[in-house]
Amino acid sequence: KKEKEREEQNIEKEEEQQEEAKKEEEKKEKEKINEENEKKEQEKIKMENEKKEKEQKKIESEIINKINMEKRKENPNKKGKLTIACAYASDNAYVYPTVVAMTSLVENAKQNTFYDIYVMINPEFTEENKKVLKSVESKHPKNCEVILIDMGDKFLGQNTNKKITTPAYYRLELHNLLPDVSRVIWMDGDTAVFEDLTELITLDMKGNYIMGFLDSIPEALEKNFGMKNATVLCSGVLLMDLDALRKNNMTEKFNKFMIENKEKINQHDQTIINVVCQKNIAPLPPKYGIWSFEAEKHAIKHNDRQRPHLRYNKNEFLKAYYHPAILHYVWPKPFWRKKKPVFNAEWWKYARISGYYNEVFSKSPKYIPGLLRMLEYSRYQYQYYYSS
Repeated sequence: KKEKEREEQNIEKEEEQQEEAKKEEEKKEKEKINEENEKKEQEKIKMENEKKEKEQKKIESEIINKINMEKRKENPNKKGKLTIACAYASDNAYVYPTVVAMTSLVENAKQNTFYDIYVMINPEFTEENKKVLKSVESKHPKNCEVILIDMGDKFLGQNTNKKITTPAYYRLELHNLLPDVSRVIWMDGDTAVFEDLTELITLDMKGNYIMGFLDSIPEALEKNFGMKNATVLCSGVLLMDLDALRKNNMTEKFNKFMIENKEKINQHDQTIINVVCQKNIAPLPPKYGIWSFEAEKHAIKHNDRQRPHLRYNKNEFLKAYYHPAILHYVWPKPFWRKKKPVFNAEWWKYARISGYYNEVFSKSPKYIPGLLRMLEYSRYQYQYYYSS
């Protein structure tokens, strides 16, 4: 009986050992499967990233190809002239303010100045609106060439709102889009130019990548990025050193910042420029990009808010307020017609010269009583009504 019990115990022990060995084997097999799955997942992520990079390069290549296709052969009108590269961006909603801005640019060009005007557009941009932008070239063939750049789905998915749409980010791609251009003047569509820009394009940038009109430091920049005493630029008018941006691999830095800080980018392209390029940005002379302040006192208040070491000279600032070279209609905008900004009449003058005055007028918010539209038939009354 005892012998039988020992045999049964031995059998049970062997079965337990076999069970433990089986569990250990299953554990190792499971770990092996997990390692293989993890490896496959990493390979999958790697392949997806490589695919995205290839698609990105393809998009960039297509954009550059489109530029080359749009660009005609060497324009004979450029001969003996200084060629200045200027850039805008537009969607269908902003085409008329943009064409007015472009008109003001070429209308104030000197005889020996030629503007290459690059306009970056989104895929939804209509053929009719392309003709609107190209009309600036047909009316001023001796002073400009308009090159339209379809940006595809570039920057799609970045933070936007009702006022600031995807095209606002397009300026971050200029150094890749224009590989043969050393410098470019960027201007938003709500600007007007009152002088030839030769002086601006030849300005000593002192090693900075980007220069613009001084802005105040928003609370979000202080809170999210610790920029308490930093230089902050408004991105509405910029002088950009494209050679420096290419040399310092800013594309990779811009993309990395957008991925890591998407929820913190509350001022869109302006946040990216001011944070990523912080050590390499500087203010332009105020006449390039000064805002359409409602009154002199508001202009002075804006300048007084700047840190003492950055503050514009008061006389220079007021001179810029009354005699701007590039005016940025931040608020109010002339095409809103709710309030009359400074240099309101000048903007509408260029709207008339552009050939699209009626379209601009009809698409503006219906604030002005219908009876006052009669004023447009009288040059004197028109200028009187819209004067600042």
